[in-house]
Amino acid sequence: MSTTNSKDFLDTWTFSAKEWNLFIKEAKSLKKEDNIYMGIATLIVGVPFLMLSRKITFLMTLIFVIPFAILIPWARNKISTAHLKPIKKEAIVNFYTDYITINNKRIDLYGDKKWIKNMTIIDGKNVLKMLEIEIAWSTRKGDTFDETRIPIPSNKIERAEALIEYYKLYA
Repeated sequence: MSTTNSKDFLDTWTFSAKEWNLFIKEAKSLKKEDNIYMGIATLIVGVPFLMLSRKITFLMTLIFVIPFAILIPWARNKISTAHLKPIKKEAIVNFYTDYITINNKRIDLYGDKKWIKNMTIIDGKNVLKMLEIEIAWSTRKGDTFDETRIPIPSNKIERAEALIEYYKLYA
């Protein structure tokens, strides 16, 4: 992991408090929706899997799976939205070669077992376009990933496209 040198710095995006807080609402809504789907998938996959593999009743399976279907998405949501807090002053996003900072909170993009899986520009419902970064990492049971979304200032759309190309080649 490299340190913060001027050669590592790529770009800065700034947002007014109003723009950032509108983005926060939408980003949290999208993340909540993702986690609801994850909870539903846990139920759909977990119930038959446990019933077939452990030969237990439907009721006992539900008693075991429902807490996981609630707690895992809830914890995932809390962890992944820690940097999404309303603010009263200007928001600043800095891009570096192997990480970004969002209001001084660091999010690693590359590391020992971490990499960018995908980067795309998506349309926001109520706000600016967003840069969606899927960051993957290795676990004992295989690779997993999470998304980080960042609003794109209207004057930085071309720069966002250039960053996508840069990170494709950086890996």
